[in-house]
Amino acid sequence: RCLYGTRDAPKRWEAYLAEQLVAMGFTKGRASPCCYFHARLDVRSIVHGDDFVLTGRAAALDEVKVGMHERFLLKELGRLGGGEGELKELRVLSRVIRWTTAGLKYEADPRHAEIVVRGVAGAERMLSAPGTSSKDFEGPDEELPEATARLFRSFAARANYLALDRPDISQATKELCRRMSAPRAADVKALSRVARYLAGAGRVVYEYPWQPKPVLSVYTDSDFAGCVFQRLSTSGGAVLLGTHLLKHWASTQKKITLSSGEAELGAVVKSFSEVLGLQSVARDLGVELRPEVHADSSAAIGICNRCGIGKVRHLAVAQLWVQDFVRSKACRLHKVLGTENPADLMTKPLPRAEIDAHLGRLGLSRAEGRAETAPRADAAIDTTLADRLAGHRSTK
Repeated sequence: RCLYGTRDAPKRWEAYLAEQLVAMGFTKGRASPCCYFHARLDVRSIVHGDDFVLTGRAAALDEVKVGMHERFLLKELGRLGGGEGELKELRVLSRVIRWTTAGLKYEADPRHAEIVVRGVAGAERMLSAPGTSSKDFEGPDEELPEATARLFRSFAARANYLALDRPDISQATKELCRRMSAPRAADVKALSRVARYLAGAGRVVYEYPWQPKPVLSVYTDSDFAGCVFQRLSTSGGAVLLGTHLLKHWASTQKKITLSSGEAELGAVVKSFSEVLGLQSVARDLGVELRPEVHADSSAAIGICNRCGIGKVRHLAVAQLWVQDFVRSKACRLHKVLGTENPADLMTKPLPRAEIDAHLGRLGLSRAEGRAETAPRADAAIDTTLADRLAGHRSTK
């Protein structure tokens, strides 16, 4: 026994949980201890704290449910499926998942977008794109008052959390979070751009149609020296299982690169790491996948296809491990046209038409209205930033 809220509490719970699930016939994942697979019943489970998400056939889930009731005080929130008495829509960790005859649909918790819009955008006109580059952060060097800076950090962090499910704002929120330590007035304007974009594009739905034997593929891109202050490059990528988007990212590279080829190589190395990690997680869930990487840089592909550093002697040796994977064909590397690379969405600001085109390549679509089971933001929201921006524009 240990006191709830202490550091030992989650450790003891996780150990007890693993012991009980293994006793039921599950195998604990090696890459991710939150993944469990029951080979006999073909049931997969993901654990988040004390929340369980299980997938499998109805009879197998019934058997697992009986075993779990014997060990835990269990509350079943619902079962999603096409059978009689099964739900067609439910929430999992506040995300909305919907069952259709064509497949599944998934969307983010809409409260985050609504809170950012109400707290920052206010009644300002909507924008067609979030469009935040490092140039948007140019302005006076005076830092914001501490109270305003705390609000900026709060809304920027919320937008960044929303970006986990919204690739269209991932690059913009990444730039916002780089300014959290000492935000300025220009940073608030950049946050306002994201909020005003969300005001007109508050809902994006993932389409997961049924598909046989999909391939695990990752698309990668970079923006060479896109930061006008530090000349750091940005890596972007998206991992798809067939046509299903599993993960995306936009991250600033830690070192200054001396060429666009080196920046692209850094993005390719990160994409190899991400796709191999997801391959390991899939293996924990009893699924074997063959990964492949798609890049639009001939220079980066050339470096990965050869052996050694060649004439590019300033490259870190730590980046060249991908050559072994390419040479052994454990992970194939392909060329993709730059205009058709959806990872471009995560590396630089784009106009609305290009954003929508890349969202379509990622299997996402825009939607109006609100999901039936979506939670609502009923708490009071501090509108100081929205009032500040509105007052600034009226003064001008």
